[in-house]
Amino acid sequence: MGTAAAFVRVSTGSQDESSQVRVIEAFARDHGIALVKIFRLKGYSASAGMQEPALREAIGDIERGMYATLIVTDSSRLDRREDLDAQAEILLAIRSAGGDVVSVTEPTFGKSDFAGRVVTLVAQHANAEKSQVVKSTTYRGVTMIRDNGAHHGHLPAFWSCRGRRYFKQAYCANPRAVVDIYERVAGGESLSSVARIYDLYPNSIRNLLQFAANHTGVAECSYTYRGATETWTHKVTPVVDSALWWRAHRVLEANRAGSRVNRGGRPVAQPSNWLSGVLGCPGCGGRLYIHGGTTPAGNARTPKLRCGGIGKKRLSCGRFGNVDALPVVELVDRMFGNDATDVLAFQRVSGNAHEKDALNAELRRIQARLSATEDDDELDALVAERKAVKARISAFAVVPDSFDYAPTGQTVAQMWGEGDDAVRRGVVIAVRDSCGLSLTADGGGPRVTIGHSGADGHEEMGGIVDLGNGLCFRLRTPETP
Repeated sequence: MGTAAAFVRVSTGSQDESSQVRVIEAFARDHGIALVKIFRLKGYSASAGMQEPALREAIGDIERGMYATLIVTDSSRLDRREDLDAQAEILLAIRSAGGDVVSVTEPTFGKSDFAGRVVTLVAQHANAEKSQVVKSTTYRGVTMIRDNGAHHGHLPAFWSCRGRRYFKQAYCANPRAVVDIYERVAGGESLSSVARIYDLYPNSIRNLLQFAANHTGVAECSYTYRGATETWTHKVTPVVDSALWWRAHRVLEANRAGSRVNRGGRPVAQPSNWLSGVLGCPGCGGRLYIHGGTTPAGNARTPKLRCGGIGKKRLSCGRFGNVDALPVVELVDRMFGNDATDVLAFQRVSGNAHEKDALNAELRRIQARLSATEDDDELDALVAERKAVKARISAFAVVPDSFDYAPTGQTVAQMWGEGDDAVRRGVVIAVRDSCGLSLTADGGGPRVTIGHSGADGHEEMGGIVDLGNGLCFRLRTPETP
């Protein structure tokens, strides 16, 4: 019994490839072939060559002797590129690796005899022509949609289309739910909690919030044909006002901070020490980690500071490979353990900068409507409204936010001494992010410096250190002794 792999492919995610699998499995049973692998390519366009990595993987499998035959339902599942040389190169690579391609509906496809070569060449040309016919036919339909100003493309949750073909009009099917979602997010609820209420994925909520037509009343449609992208506007009824849209997006922007990005559901490794991964490497800017552990004999190693590199490369610069960690830990411990600075509770007193941001959002909404309207009366009204909003923006006097401070009765040293490793780590990170925290090691021993280097080379102090949860303290000591 021979071995083979099934190669099934559909161009879009809405198509079902299971029928191809059933045909190939029946063919393999009838011919005594054992299927050892099934390539399932869903949403892979063969005319764009998206299937080539999978074909290269199959060629590698054939070279390793995993199987000798690649079975497809018809040759169009294999390739549809206009470049016939690229199609032929794949077939030759499969044959050079010692394999063969079998098409269920085209028995002579891929054969090496004269008839097989003729059938293969004709089939490849037909596949390329079919791809072009599909593209050109689709483009003709899209041009009718574009000329009619109708909607084309995907819509977020709670939005739908109605009307005849080529005249589709997008509309919000549940405006109350959309407004509620914006208000919940603007009020501080997480995307996950809102998604659970409406039985959606968090990304679906995010896509809905980022759909600009919710407040501009204009959806931008586009289509790419032969490398050229055409765009047109489609007018819809707005659902939320600009102020609410801006407030929700302000929350989204705040949640994009590095410390609040969703890292996925994998377990998080806990640091071996509250200082591990906090200080930066002067050599490359990466993080310094404390490495310790035990020797093969079970004896404790001397903890060392080692550079963990930057980003995905994780290549250490090697500068801090032999620096003892304990003196640095003791140095930072003394720095905060002896700090008698009062810990303060603070409250933000909001200014009026948010009002100017809301005016800018309203201006963007008006400009989007101007690009979509053709009615002269509406155009004149929008121009007048835009002029008024611009005048308000230019005359707007921004009052910045202010803060009220009150002592908590606790000092930094008390917080440091009473807190666990998580509290200490949080204090050090807060100082690093607010004012800067750097480590240098020279002949005189390690030195920890607080503050950012100014243009004259001196250290510039940040002043307030935000500890989170409404707590802070004023930094007084710029540098350790």
